[in-house]
Parts: sequence; C-alpha cells; structure tokens
Amino acid sequence: MIKVKILFFFALFLLSFSWLSIIPMWHTPDEQAHFSQVAYLVEMGRNPGGGVLDTTEEIYVSEQLLGTVRDKVGNNKFTFHPEYKIEYTDSLVGKYEASISALTSTNAKNTFVHQEATRYPPAYYIPATWIYQYLYNQDIFTRVFAIRIWSLLLFILNICVVYKLGELLFPKDKLLALTIAILVGFQPMMVFSNIGVTSDSLANLLFSSFLYLCLKLILSRINIKNLTLLLITSFAVINTKIQFIIILPALLLLILFLLVRDFKKQQRINLIGIFILVFFLAILYLYITRFGPFIFTLESITKFNIGSFIKFTWEYSLSHTYREVLPWYWGVYDWLGATYPRIVYRIINGITMVSLIGFIIWFISILRRRLWRNKNIQGIFFLIGISLFYFIAIVVYDWLSWFQSGFQLGVQGRYFFPLISIHMIIIMLGWVSLIPNRRSLRDAGLKFLGLLMIILNAYAFYFFSSIYYNVLSLQKFIIQASQYKPWIIKGMFLELLFLITLSVLIIFLMKFILYKENKPKSGNKE
Repeated sequence: MIKVKILFFFALFLLSFSWLSIIPMWHTPDEQAHFSQVAYLVEMGRNPGGGVLDTTEEIYVSEQLLGTVRDKVGNNKFTFHPEYKIEYTDSLVGKYEASISALTSTNAKNTFVHQEATRYPPAYYIPATWIYQYLYNQDIFTRVFAIRIWSLLLFILNICVVYKLGELLFPKDKLLALTIAILVGFQPMMVFSNIGVTSDSLANLLFSSFLYLCLKLILSRINIKNLTLLLITSFAVINTKIQFIIILPALLLLILFLLVRDFKKQQRINLIGIFILVFFLAILYLYITRFGPFIFTLESITKFNIGSFIKFTWEYSLSHTYREVLPWYWGVYDWLGATYPRIVYRIINGITMVSLIGFIIWFISILRRRLWRNKNIQGIFFLIGISLFYFIAIVVYDWLSWFQSGFQLGVQGRYFFPLISIHMIIIMLGWVSLIPNRRSLRDAGLKFLGLLMIILNAYAFYFFSSIYYNVLSLQKFIIQASQYKPWIIKGMFLELLFLITLSVLIIFLMKFILYKENKPKSGNKE
C-alpha cells in the first residue's frame, strides 16, 4: 500500500503541475486580484484598504495586453466568449511577452493605477510575499507561476489530510481511504481552482484539517490536545476566509454532543457549564470588538424573513444549484466561457444519481440496524450535517444579498470545495452499497470509480488545452502553451514534464488496478 500511496501523490503532484503549466496567467479564479494583494503587501507593508488604488501598473498593463481586464460588470474579452483567443506567435515567446517582462525594470511594479485586489486576511499572502520578494527582479510570469507552486503545495497537503481523514473513518480498509483521496485529488475543477494564486488553497486545507480534527474527537473522546488543535485550526480557518465563521455553531454542537456522550452526569453538568460560560465570553468579545463576520451574522438574523427565504429558495436557489452550480462544480473554464459537452455532464450526473440512491439505501440500513452508536457512523453523520449546514448558510447569504440589493451573490461550484471530501465519501459509500458484498467485487467497484475520476481529469486537461491552444499538432501546442510562461515551462521543458507525468500516471494506474489488500473475507459495508 505504501508504494501505491507514494505513486499516487507523485502522480497527482506531476499532473497538477502540468495543469499549472498550461493555464494562462490570470485564468484561474480571480488570480489577478489575489496577486494584486500580494504585490500590495510587498510594496506597502499592509493589506489594501477600502477606496485605495491597489493594483500595480505592471499587473494592469499585462491584463490589458492579455485581454483579461474586466469592465464595470466584471466581464472581459473571455467571459462567456469561448471563441475568443489571444494572438499567438510562431515562437516560444508571446507577442506582448517582451513588453510585459520589460515592466519589471521600471517603476510599474510599485505604481498603483487600478483597484482590483482582494482584501482577505494575510495568512496565505504572507508566505506568497516571501516568494515575490525573493524573485522581485524576475519578470511577472516567474513571480506568478512561483506563487502558483506555493498553492500547489497547499493543495497536495490538503489531499494528504483527506487521505488521513479516510484512514480515520475506514481504518481497516486502506483502499477506501485511497479512493477518497483519488476522488478529491483528481477532481478537475478542484485542481484548477486550487493551483492558481488564491487563498482558497489554504482555506480548503485548513477546513479539511478542521474536519479531520472533529473526526478525531468523535472517534475517540474529548482530550485537551485534540480540542486545543481543533480550536486553533478553527481560528486559523476563520482568519483565512472570514465567511468560515459559519463553523462556530457546528463546533458548539459537536462539543456539547461529546460532553453528553463521553462523560458521566456530574462531570457532564460541570463541563457543559464551563463550556457555555467560555462560549458566552467569546461571543461577548466578538461583539465588543465588532468582529466583522460576527456582526454581519447578527444583522442577518435580525433581517431574516422566513417567507421570502422559502420563496427565494424554491424559485431560484434549487434550480440554480442544479443548472449552474453543479456543472461549475465539475468544471467551468475560460472565465466562465467554457464547460464540458452535455454528454459529459450526463455521465457525471448519472453516476452521481446512482451513488445518491445507493447512499440512501445505506443510510436506511444504518437506521434499521440501529448502528448510530458506532463512532465511525457518528463521524459520517457529523460530516453530512456539516455539509447540509454549509449549503443552507450559502443559500441564506445568497438570499440576503438579493433581499438587500436585488442582486444574487453568484454562487459558484468551487465555493463548496471545502466540503469536497464529504461529497466524495457520500458518493463512494453509495456506490459501494450497490455492489454485492464480496471483497473482489467491492474492490473492483472502488477501483473503477477512482479510474473514472482520473479519466475525467485527463479529459478535462485535454478539453482545457483545446480551449486555448491548437491541440491537433503537438508542435503548435507546445509553442502556444509556452508563451507568457517562465523559461522553466517552455519548449522542451514542457515536453519533458508531460512525458514524465504520463509515465508516472501509467505506472500508478497499473499499481492501483492490480492492488490487493489482505482483509477479512467477510466484508463490512459500514
């Protein structure tokens, strides 16, 4: 298993790095805005504030020349126009590449001319500034792609946590844990949205760590070490993406549940009393300090209109989730300009629907057999509850945005990637529950499901490449994909990367398909 696991992470790293290499600059979600925050931190020593110019001339000029400058409604030359492509040359150097690179030697790097930077807490951006400063005299392509590698490392760490989470839930079945990691790690939109310059990569890693630590508490019992790590991780998550304040109610309910489950009556009363006191003091502190997300949450509660919310959810949110959010969850590229052909979504939806039916059957079986006292089952129930609560919170926020301003938030599929490990656990459990309870058949079914996700990733890689480049000729593809990139991913270096990636991926697939695990003959679907 160790060899297969190492091959998996090596193949995932190489394939993700290949994605990183072919994605044009400013074409991952809001990459130019996140990079602008990094540049502002480097030049000004602080986060950008409201009403100030926060995007450098170097960034803005590169956007103008590459067609990604957005208008007043957030659209550019690529948005909803998959037919649009920038003009390529017949060499490894793009038409405007030299002009953009030359800006490095001017004051364009520290002259702010536009307002577009994000304003997230600095946890992700501080390490990114170290990379930026180390490569300060290199061109913007080198700096952007170097910071992408920082995001890539966070993404790989995230999948490591997902794998450990799978081991926690299924300690006697390594294939289940590996399959979960494959389903999450090779999900193409997950890769695409986590390897650009974006704090999503750190937020998703921390949220996976939060789920892992919650499960450790559920599967054992409350202890000071794990509880402290959980509280620190919760604080880190909220201070990476402030919207994750929604985890606080879940954290409260989890701890109360564990206090009731794991302690005797007198201990339980004392500990619950202490916990409620601490929680009340924390709420009071957040209110006195006017912590933004907390104040916003209070205001949302006071403005909540149940009738309007139900109407909005029924008439808009549910259909929007199915028609737009779900397809975007699996892949939307080229500034929302390109999605897979309909047949691909039909296959994905068919497999998802079959798995959901299987999961319902599994869930009913658990209830009938009264297995909710099993701690692993409690862990799965907790994950399902977190997923539902997160969805409801996003729908409420979307409704509030519409209720106050008349505009929807614009929910995208990637907003649900903090929960992707939960989604894939549900799909995997549902899929397995429909397979006869024989070890060989179940293992074959798991491998087939993992293989399907890898095939989807490979197809998405080809599909994405065809959006921007000429894929009918390998020579033209390499030439076009090399433009506006650092020298390390140009020409023969790009070819070598693809060759090594393909070789390692094939070796991993062979090992994965042939993998056998020594397990008891009587399988257990729980």
